[in-house]
Amino acid sequence: MRGLAAAVALLTALAFAPGPALAGPKGPKVKVKTYVAGEAFCPSAALVYGTIVISPGTCYTLFLLRESRGTFLAFAPAGVKIPPGQLVRLNTPAGAKLRGRFLYLVPVATPVALVAVGTATLVAVRAEDLGPRLTLTLVGVAAPNVVVSFSVRL
Repeated sequence: MRGLAAAVALLTALAFAPGPALAGPKGPKVKVKTYVAGEAFCPSAALVYGTIVISPGTCYTLFLLRESRGTFLAFAPAGVKIPPGQLVRLNTPAGAKLRGRFLYLVPVATPVALVAVGTATLVAVRAEDLGPRLTLTLVGVAAPNVVVSFSVRL
């Protein structure tokens, strides 16, 4: 009888004992937001890419720009509008006006040409806020996983 009581006590203790702790994600929680082409991107802190510092507190429209110097992620004031998917040739009067509105040009390394030389177009991005780092992944372009990483300064 004592053996049966001990077995019941052991089973009861095991049934109500806390389970093993499951390993969860380590580190800070990642905040992800997708911006459609033409949607305002408003960084809450300064974004740093090399010597380029993108100021916070202002909203930007993001463009993909290609010149003879290379391909760039261009930041323009949020009021700049062109129809999504439309290419603007920079050698036209409308293109020159648009080119004059770009505040920051961040180089983008791409394995293929995403737009023709001398053109700009709106681009959709997926922003991943990792705390001290923010990555912008270009969405809906010819090459997958085109990423620009910024350091975040508070």
